[in-house]
Amino acid sequence: MNRHRVRTPLLAASLLTLLACDLSAQAARSRSDLLPPGRRASTVELATQLSGNPAPAKLPAKVVNPFNPPSWDAPDPEEARMAAEAAEAARRAGLAANRATSPRELLAAIAGEIRPTGVAVVGGDSILLVGSRKLRVGDPITATYGGKPFTVTITAIDRTSFTLRLNGEEYTRPIKSGNNP
Repeated sequence: MNRHRVRTPLLAASLLTLLACDLSAQAARSRSDLLPPGRRASTVELATQLSGNPAPAKLPAKVVNPFNPPSWDAPDPEEARMAAEAAEAARRAGLAANRATSPRELLAAIAGEIRPTGVAVVGGDSILLVGSRKLRVGDPITATYGGKPFTVTITAIDRTSFTLRLNGEEYTRPIKSGNNP
């Protein structure tokens, strides 16, 4: 029994050696697909002659490049005219929108500039939350309207609205959830 165990590994090793020798002999017999440099030189010279790119002919100085015409970046006159008209119309509409005809309209416009984020009740007092500010009844708020600063006073805060006073005129504005106008 011991003899069979020794022969099996020796037999496998000898077969692997024969196989490796056969593969190395086949590799030695294979030839390269490339010709030797001396025989290859004429083919390389012919290929160089056939693929040679002649220098392109010079274009006349007056020819316009169709891919980059000189007026490519210039604004279209019609578009410039339309943009100027739109800007003028917006300016006129903005001036008309900024004109308040009565103190109440002025106060309503100023109240529209104040965008509360909510109301809180602390110790029975209502607090109007505007950004990170906490405002109580009687607190002044400065708001800009038409380029001028106006100071208004909070006279009442309710769960759904707040009231502002300016020069004896009062205006109540609702507190809307989500995006405020």
